[in-house]
Amino acid sequence: MMARAIIVGFLLLIYCINNISASVIRNISTDKSALLAFKAQITNDPNEILSKNWTQQGTTVCSWIGVSRSTKHQRVVALNLKSLRLGGSVPKEIGNLSFLSFLEIGNNTFIGEIPNEVGFLKKLKYLSLQMNNLTGQIPQSLGFLPRLELLDLSENDLFGNVPLSIFNVSSLKLIDLGFNDLTGTLPNDMCSNLPLLQSLFMAHNHLVGELPSGLDKCTQLKYLSLSYNRFTGNLPRDMWNMSKLEDMFLGWNNLSGA
Repeated sequence: MMARAIIVGFLLLIYCINNISASVIRNISTDKSALLAFKAQITNDPNEILSKNWTQQGTTVCSWIGVSRSTKHQRVVALNLKSLRLGGSVPKEIGNLSFLSFLEIGNNTFIGEIPNEVGFLKKLKYLSLQMNNLTGQIPQSLGFLPRLELLDLSENDLFGNVPLSIFNVSSLKLIDLGFNDLTGTLPNDMCSNLPLLQSLFMAHNHLVGELPSGLDKCTQLKYLSLSYNRFTGNLPRDMWNMSKLEDMFLGWNNLSGA
């Protein structure tokens, strides 16, 4: 009986190891496929960084330039392709990098829209797409990233209203949507669910209406830039309750008392 129990236990152990190994391989394969889909959308790579380094044969994902993988889960956790002079579009497959916490593709020449699938990256903390040529509206799905701390979409060609969902991401510390073509108004309760926000930059857009009356609810706010828009009216009185504010830029609007 003892020998039989040992044999059964050993077989179960082998079964579990095989299942775990298959799962790891499957997950790595998913990440690799997503990255290759990203590479397939690259139309300009003057330094041949992705074309020569991101290959299917002979290299592993963890050795690819700009890619970082966790040792614990063996999954891609960071993608940093900043300032590599890359051009192309961001594919929807980016949403399959389910362990990604850091995404930086700023200072390139990416075009097209931000895919809704970015909102699938529930572990994402850092999202920087700044200084590209991205167009379209900001996806509502970016407001469903529960761990997001930094959102930088500045210096693109994004238009439309700022999604209200973004103001519900309570983990955000920095929002930079400056230098776009955003329109519409900002809600009075935009700070109600942003207790950690330290920096808010929305300068050089086409935002209209009065300044939100509840900005003092962003109790950690240090930097506020809303200049070069089309805001009107008086400065809300509660703005003077922002005790941690260090810099505020409201010029080149149609405000009274600014």
